Amino acid sequence: MGVVAAILVAFGLARVIPVPGKQIGSVFYDIRGEAITSTVAGDRIQVALSAIAPVLREAVIAVEDERFYKHPGIDPISIARALVRNIRAGRIVEGGSTITQQLAKNMFLPPERTIGRKIAELFLTLYLELKFTKDEILERYLNLVYLGHGAYGVEAGSRLYFGKSAADVSLDEAAMLAGLTRGPFYYSPYRDMKAALNRRAVVLGRMVSAGYITRARASAAAKEPLRLVGLGTREIRAAPYFVDYVMEEVLRRLGDGGNLLYSGGLKVYTTLDMSMQRAAETAFGAGLDALTPPGAGAGEGTGAGADAGAGAGRAADPIQPQGALVAIDPRNGHVRAIIGGRSFHETQFNRAIHARRQPGSAFKPFFYAAALDSGFTAATTLTCEPLTFWSAGVPYTPTDYGRFDYHFRPLTLREALVVSCNVVSVHLASILGPEKGAEHASRLGIRSPLRPHLSLVLGTSEVTPLEMAAAFAPFANGGKRVEPMFIVSVKDKRGQELLRDRPRVKQVLDPRTAFIVTDILKQVISKWGTAGNIAGKITRPAAGKTGSTQNYTDAWFVGYTPDLVCSVYVGHDEPSTPLGRSGGAAAAPIWAHFMEQALAGKPKTGFRRPPGLVSRQICNDTGCLATPACPSTRWEIFKAEAVPTETCPWHGTAPVMGGDGRTPPWGATRAGRPRPGLPGTS
Repeated sequence: MGVVAAILVAFGLARVIPVPGKQIGSVFYDIRGEAITSTVAGDRIQVALSAIAPVLREAVIAVEDERFYKHPGIDPISIARALVRNIRAGRIVEGGSTITQQLAKNMFLPPERTIGRKIAELFLTLYLELKFTKDEILERYLNLVYLGHGAYGVEAGSRLYFGKSAADVSLDEAAMLAGLTRGPFYYSPYRDMKAALNRRAVVLGRMVSAGYITRARASAAAKEPLRLVGLGTREIRAAPYFVDYVMEEVLRRLGDGGNLLYSGGLKVYTTLDMSMQRAAETAFGAGLDALTPPGAGAGEGTGAGADAGAGAGRAADPIQPQGALVAIDPRNGHVRAIIGGRSFHETQFNRAIHARRQPGSAFKPFFYAAALDSGFTAATTLTCEPLTFWSAGVPYTPTDYGRFDYHFRPLTLREALVVSCNVVSVHLASILGPEKGAEHASRLGIRSPLRPHLSLVLGTSEVTPLEMAAAFAPFANGGKRVEPMFIVSVKDKRGQELLRDRPRVKQVLDPRTAFIVTDILKQVISKWGTAGNIAGKITRPAAGKTGSTQNYTDAWFVGYTPDLVCSVYVGHDEPSTPLGRSGGAAAAPIWAHFMEQALAGKPKTGFRRPPGLVSRQICNDTGCLATPACPSTRWEIFKAEAVPTETCPWHGTAPVMGGDGRTPPWGATRAGRPRPGLPGTS
């Protein structure tokens, strides 16, 4: 009876012409309500079915609806097969919708996923089958299907990816285009070449099963390289790396093949701050230009082949060096600015989110936080001298960078972190166990896998700039981990909220530990620290850590104020090519330039000191409580339960001379002169 009723309704619908929904672009807004950009209706080039290569038509039918010419618009066999495969996989791996159902959805229906919408889809499917021939339905579908990057229909898609008409595509190109119909977000070769090739292989396999091609022909097509024409200037808009990522998120979470995003009139409210984004672009551009060899142009760099997707679709490699910048509000995780490379036109690979690189010494604060949580204090001393450690049965003898391999004297943990002493850091890691430091890093926000070797404290496991910014946020906000957040909400054209994200904040670190680490890292941005070159360029309370990898291949600086955390990475896309600059020289100036502009006009607030901390005067040489005879002293911060009780055993009864303890002159001598330059890494 239900089938009969549906047929009767369908015959009634066949007497009228349903009105397709009006398609309008979506608009993206920053956190202040400023419009960032919009998606106009994508490229749509109408062509006749006869103007589409038969091999492309066959590829789409094979992968989307193999029984297209055999069913009346709804295919129970396909639905049952999809149900079985999904149950076996334990997730949705195949849909049962026919090409006619997809056309009905794309032409007439709003994006809401409701029972009423599904019922309407069934009636409209029957309407289309009664109103049009199979070839007419296929033609309309192939002219409407979304294929990514604003391209609707196979003609626009063929030109976008291959620079040719849909009538001229080869078998391997047709299979790739057909594979995109399932989800351009996942399978666009401009975003993920490996996924595109894997999907192409699936389509070729389906064409073999459907009897369209032989297995030998499919095997030959699967070996063909994809020759892309490149995106060119497409989608070059404000904050392109940020918007590109948000578009991917919306596509992933809302689905609908991109039809809704590009023509559904969405309002996408984001966490971006356009004033900060503009400041980031200015600082990043100036910093990278200063590091670029004179006369370097596209194709003269060392290449982007080290990163899957970097420079995909371009005939020439992007200019080197490249880099990334991420700025996060530590109070709520809002991503305020993001740069994934020096030119979105050259390469759409987002290094801020997807490039994993060794952070060098910028990773050390996680181990020092672990030490403070394990009973160590900022005044604990370890001697910087030749030491050999055994890690996984292999001897390991760390040295410092610079003119001298060792300091040959005790260093407090404060001094060791400020001058970035490798030897003391590895010694500390050997006492704690590298697993302890890895656990702290993961707890604070590092998501990449970490290798628990002693060298981990020197940043030998790869992480992303986004992870580093997020993991430093607990130092800025009193020990709370914040999950990076890009989207506030998404509303449809009627104002109905489709998505809503809220800050995810969790206390993961003792606030006192966070404050002590911050107090130490404030001194990195001073004449005593490895970022001393920017000491006069940041005019508000701030802290941070430099990072340089072996042979100065990559340069990092991760720094923060109470209001903003920013990580900057600079390096070549080819990991083996040295940058030749330290984190302090290459990345720190970009960070300082950005922070001063981004926070201009905002109150210069300091870091809040939590309860449970006490200050004591200690001897600079021993780290013990100072006696009147200690020649050089300073004040140190301790957790109340970890205040040292031992007084300095080294000095006699001479009166105290040197610093008053409220500034960090640990190198002061009796005459008040600083000690000779202390070698250390960045």
